[in-house]
Amino acid sequence: MTTLLPTLGKNLSALPLFPQPAAPAGLPAIEWIERRTPLLGAGPLPGEDAILSVNIAQGCAHRCAFCSTRARSMYAGDDVIHLYRDTPEKLAVELRACRQLPRAVYVSPATDPFMPLAEVQQEAARVVEVLAEHGVEAWLPTRGLIRPSVLSVLERYRQRVKVIVGLTTVNRQLQRALEPLTAPPRLRLRQIARLHELGVRVQVETAPLIPGLTDQRANLSAVLEALASVGVGQVTAGYLFLRPAIRDHLLPVLTEWGMDETVLAEFADGPLLNCDGLGAARLLPKARRQRGYATVMALAVKHGISVKVCGLTNPDFGGPLPKSMAAVAPRPALLW
Repeated sequence: MTTLLPTLGKNLSALPLFPQPAAPAGLPAIEWIERRTPLLGAGPLPGEDAILSVNIAQGCAHRCAFCSTRARSMYAGDDVIHLYRDTPEKLAVELRACRQLPRAVYVSPATDPFMPLAEVQQEAARVVEVLAEHGVEAWLPTRGLIRPSVLSVLERYRQRVKVIVGLTTVNRQLQRALEPLTAPPRLRLRQIARLHELGVRVQVETAPLIPGLTDQRANLSAVLEALASVGVGQVTAGYLFLRPAIRDHLLPVLTEWGMDETVLAEFADGPLLNCDGLGAARLLPKARRQRGYATVMALAVKHGISVKVCGLTNPDFGGPLPKSMAAVAPRPALLW
């Protein structure tokens, strides 16, 4: 990491200057609640019946402008996290009752398991332990910083753990505007390196790419160079999708930079699809996404990195759409 920091400064010099974001408000309070439904549910990957999910909480402390969790009708606001009681114990009961155990379980795909709240991270670690003891892999998507005590749990069960790290920029100013309470990019990079050292599998997602903003060559080059420097050889790329509340949260940030019309215009002719796990979502036009991914791939080759396109946010790639991902009849009022 000693050679990483000067390199980042050089590549980021080509990025436009944006307004300094205001300091985010304090962390949300935690309220423990009872779960009224079964823990294990369908995973976010269509057609993967052996990959399930379990959510440990409702809400998220990171306050990302593009967050789909904040766009859900059940979202209680930024000031509270509803943490489910006795999740590990109840999960163990459900796993013992399974006729066939899942291959893997996404741990809290609807909220970050490593948000900056100790209670949430501790519950995530306990869930990892239960899954590992039943021979099931735990997949943990995060933009957060993993606490040392939790990191030791991931190391202990490293054969059955995968951490999925989201990273769309290494520009601290841009990251603070889009993802106010996530881990700073440099700490995420160090965490990736540390997880590699501990033998924990890491998957990196450069998502969501925001057209005209995080998919600029200068931003992408800096991200890819930084990832290559910590041993990342493959990334998954996916573009932003819009739903009404996502647009509402993102719009003030874009407006402050004078980029609202530029970014939203990119979606004007995009398809409105009913995607598994996403609900009705406005995507960028297919050709625009293809050009963007081609740029990512071309830049990644220079750093010895391969690029996989996210299937969940590109359901119209690769053949006819499944019925569950059928196009929705145009309804401009839904998003605009």
